[in-house]
Amino acid sequence: MKKKVTMVRTTVYLPERVHRGMKVLAALNGKSMADLLREALEEVYKDDMSDLRHAREALAEMKRHPETAIDARAYFANRR
Repeated sequence: MKKKVTMVRTTVYLPERVHRGMKVLAALNGKSMADLLREALEEVYKDDMSDLRHAREALAEMKRHPETAIDARAYFANRR
């Protein structure tokens, strides 16, 4: 079963030319402007969001097993 996604309303100010372009693209693709913006944001920031998810998971693991924690400098040195 697919998990229900909770949406949060936000306001974004766009330059008029970008807004007009988004309206045209939305109509051409049979989607809403909100859908296009969500898809664009998810694509542009997918790596950053993945990094944040991994950081949250690592923090949760460290909280469960603090004896396995390593120094931040050592962690970043091992990532390279």
